Amino acid sequence: MRIRFFFIFIVGGCIWSTMVGARIKRGNMVDTLAMNAIVDKYTAMLNTLVMVTDSLQPDSNVRYTPYYFRLFAPGTLYNAPLKQEFGITWEPSLPGREKDVPALLDDKDAGQLILEEENRMLMYTYVNSPWLIRITESDLVKAGGLQKEVLPELPPVSHLVENEINVDFTQDVDTVRLAVRRPNFWKFKGDYSFQFTQNYYSENWYQGGDNNYTMLALATMEANFNNKQKIQWDNKLEMRLGFQTSKTDEKHKLKTNDDLLRLTTKIGYKATKHWFYTLQVQAYTQFYPSFKANSDEVSSDFLSPFNLVVSLGMDYKLELKRFKGSANLSPVAYNFRSVERRSLFGNFGLESGRSMYNNFGPNITVNYSWEIWKNVKWDARIYWFSNLEQTDIEWENTFTFTINRFLNSKLFLYPRIDDSSENYRNEDKKFSYLMFKEWFSLGVNYSF
Repeated sequence: MRIRFFFIFIVGGCIWSTMVGARIKRGNMVDTLAMNAIVDKYTAMLNTLVMVTDSLQPDSNVRYTPYYFRLFAPGTLYNAPLKQEFGITWEPSLPGREKDVPALLDDKDAGQLILEEENRMLMYTYVNSPWLIRITESDLVKAGGLQKEVLPELPPVSHLVENEINVDFTQDVDTVRLAVRRPNFWKFKGDYSFQFTQNYYSENWYQGGDNNYTMLALATMEANFNNKQKIQWDNKLEMRLGFQTSKTDEKHKLKTNDDLLRLTTKIGYKATKHWFYTLQVQAYTQFYPSFKANSDEVSSDFLSPFNLVVSLGMDYKLELKRFKGSANLSPVAYNFRSVERRSLFGNFGLESGRSMYNNFGPNITVNYSWEIWKNVKWDARIYWFSNLEQTDIEWENTFTFTINRFLNSKLFLYPRIDDSSENYRNEDKKFSYLMFKEWFSLGVNYSF
């Protein structure tokens, strides 16, 4: 009974104050005495409400119920009163709250009855005093509604114990083993190719000619050391061996057309960005004996001759996007030559009956590689040595035309000047000691 009396009293007061306010607004009359009377009347009603709530039992939930806040909040158009009036199912909820009102038990639940009665009162206000409504329930939801109470997090409580507990944390920890690895300053490179050519001439070919086949195997291996600081050590091994057939040579079905075994090692200590103090060693000979045409006489053989050049000087290195080269300049170089085959004593610039000689002089060795176009590469070696009496100049040029990854073509041009022997003289030519060698081939290639 107390709750119902309290509810009717509050609702009646709200309706009465609403009607009075509406009449004053409709008439646009501002009467100070009337306004004071309204304020006094409203204050008296609030005092009565406080007295009634204070007289309630402490365990009563009327004081704490949230159901009446819509009657005292600013004028808001709620959805529930409209749905209830038009017979649409509506869920009892509190706008702005995170969760709905706890589930109601049945139609006779006191909380639901209160909400239904409150909806009817709000609907009455919507119909008779629509100007009091300023916002909608959607606006209230967008604004965030009522802020829920947030309690600060309490710090965790540490409980002290009288006895100290010793925990061994090392039982599940593996032993850390450090593996120290030195950087690898070595770089390895290899290039291998097998070239093949074939020539055919008909018997009545106006210029004449011999049918022949040519096979050439080439291999170049490099092992270079660079500690990125001061020391560089370059090692290069070059091997070339080729054979050709010739009908004019009745004694030999196969003759060598190219034969080289050369090792070049060069160790340098960095002086500036591009210059190195360098010690260079070059050693070269051939694999297979070569014969003169239609004769069993050997013109050269393995270690006959054998050449060794040791030079000390400065080395200049340059690396660009498509060009890489080095030039070794040695003011003093030691040149050694020996012949193992007795029948060749006194040849290759040696004195008659001698198997070796040595001398000193300046030496220049230049190696470069230039990628002229995407599929055209030019590798070259320039060698010059002189003991102020004899001069040896070589210029090896290899042009590689790449067709695909495993197929290419090579053009080899090799001019050479050597005045160490009278056998190299040719009086019919302007340059009497100039020699020249050339071959062109097609074959397979593999590089890494």
